[in-house]
Amino acid sequence: MPMIERWSKFIETVRNFFREKNYIEVSTPILRRYPNLDPNTEPVEVKLKNSKERFWLHTSPEYAMKKILSRYGKNIFQITKVFRNDAKGKLHSPEFTMLEWYKVPADYNYIINELKELLSLLGYNDFETITVEEAFERYADIILSEDEEIFKNNLITAGYEFDDKEDWETIFYRIYLEVERNLGKEKPTFLINFPKRLAILAKTNNNYAERFELYINGVEIANGWTEETDPEEVERRLKEEAEKRNLPLDKEFIEAHKNMPESAGCSVGLERLFMVKEGLSSIWDIDFLKL
Repeated sequence: MPMIERWSKFIETVRNFFREKNYIEVSTPILRRYPNLDPNTEPVEVKLKNSKERFWLHTSPEYAMKKILSRYGKNIFQITKVFRNDAKGKLHSPEFTMLEWYKVPADYNYIINELKELLSLLGYNDFETITVEEAFERYADIILSEDEEIFKNNLITAGYEFDDKEDWETIFYRIYLEVERNLGKEKPTFLINFPKRLAILAKTNNNYAERFELYINGVEIANGWTEETDPEEVERRLKEEAEKRNLPLDKEFIEAHKNMPESAGCSVGLERLFMVKEGLSSIWDIDFLKL
């Protein structure tokens, strides 16, 4: 079967999975007046003719979908193109297809189980779950700590070198890039118990974020969490990110959290999932993808 037909059946399988679970499919604007403030993700700014306003292409439909969630309180999903100001690579494209969904009421454990159900339709039936701390010990021989001084001392003990000026997050992500290449080699692996400081917009509990990532064959496929519903906490986190990167803050998005139901959500890079399902080594082996 030609790859274009296999892709079509793949998308149909994903869409039907959520329709059969009575999720409502939504469509939201790709062009936004405010950028997503995702850590480590750069938005693409767009200048419109004869306009002094700033616009961005969304890096995910998260903000718009959560506004819908706040207004209607219904289970929703979307398959859409998203854009990130990234260089082209084996696993990266400035434009790609994202699946995103939100379940009411639910936590991240529910979403993990739902994602397993979806993956079973694609031929995956055996899974592993490990914590971020376990992954660092297993694949980097490092004991992780959120205390920067303790973390750096542990790195020195393990023989790692770093610049004294590097902060906790910079060092964490440098090592994490090496750790994640080992995840999901034998079976799809769910990584849980992210450090509290990496919560993004997830609820936190006992100094951990209720957040997970899914890896298959060393490739990050999905990112999900239990949604933080406190508008003051959401504003605190986003304001910090906006000021750090000199980007505007979407106050309407923060206001929406006043009516946000208890929920959980997840996003999946569909080209990556299709790539690993098909046994390809790069998203560019999907022969109809062109830039």
